[in-house]
Formats: sequence, C-alpha cells, structure tokens
Amino acid sequence: MIKILNKILEILLGVVVAVMVAGCFWQVFTRFILNSPSKYTEELLRYLLIWMTMLGVPYAYGKDSHLSINLVTRSFSERGMLMTKIGIEILILILSVFVMIGGGWIVTMNSSGQISPALHMPMELYYLCVPMGGVMMVIYCVNRLYGFAKQWTAGVPTEKVSENQGQKEGK
Repeated sequence: MIKILNKILEILLGVVVAVMVAGCFWQVFTRFILNSPSKYTEELLRYLLIWMTMLGVPYAYGKDSHLSINLVTRSFSERGMLMTKIGIEILILILSVFVMIGGGWIVTMNSSGQISPALHMPMELYYLCVPMGGVMMVIYCVNRLYGFAKQWTAGVPTEKVSENQGQKEGK
C-alpha cells in the first residue's frame, strides 16, 4: 500500500510542478510580452504551492527524506535510538491526527460557502489539502511504527556499536 501511495504522490506532485511551471511561464509571458497580466495564474500558483507543500511533506516523510538533526541522538545506543524514533513517531501521529486532520477539517468546513476571488472556486477545495496531508501522514506514521515495533520485538542491542568494532566484526 505504501508503494502505491508513493507512486500516486510522485505522479501528482510531478503534475502539480509541471502546471506551476507552465502557469509561471504564462504569467511572465502575459505580463511582459502582452502587457496584460493574467488575472488567474497568481491565485492558481499560490494554491498549487500550498497543495504541493501539503502533499510533499507526507511524501518526503514516508521516503525518510525529511530534514532531521541528529546531533544528540548519534551518541544513543541502538535501543535508545529506537525508543527515540518510536517516541517521535507517536508525537507525529498525535500532531497529524489532532492538528492536521482535526484542525484542517474544521478550517475546511469553516470556509464553506466562500469563493476564491480570481478563480471563483470553493475555498473548501483549497483547504482540503491540510486534512488530506494529515491522513497521509498517519498512514506513513503507522507504517513506520509497525516497522519499529518489529525491530523492537526482534531485539536490538542495548549498547552502541562503534564504527571500528562494526568493521572488525564484518558489519
């Protein structure tokens, strides 16, 4: 299921980027060549950027490509590192459920009846990316927690293996 979700997001994000490039080109063309800037592209690009962000964050998170600072955790044992990862995943799960899904749904419903100024589209369409991103974050988070739980039950060492010791043992 995760591979399918990754593929769908890859395609969707690729299409969004392509549309953004075309829209940006069109905006520049109409502004500087035709001397009559398009009324629609600026709003379209703004909302596509929001959608790209809210879909790109779960994608990067699921691919483990997000930024992380491991200055402190580098010194942890493997078991301590796994405990830290599980704790972080639980916090991300809570944040995704309550802020992104819950809060995002409230914002989406509060925008009911509002219309965007240039494109005249329902504002719910623009805000819907927040709860959708939250749902995808939950899917990826549960998948990662499952993997960490399997590691935990398989038994991880309690001591940190140094690089030299790992090389000596052929690891």
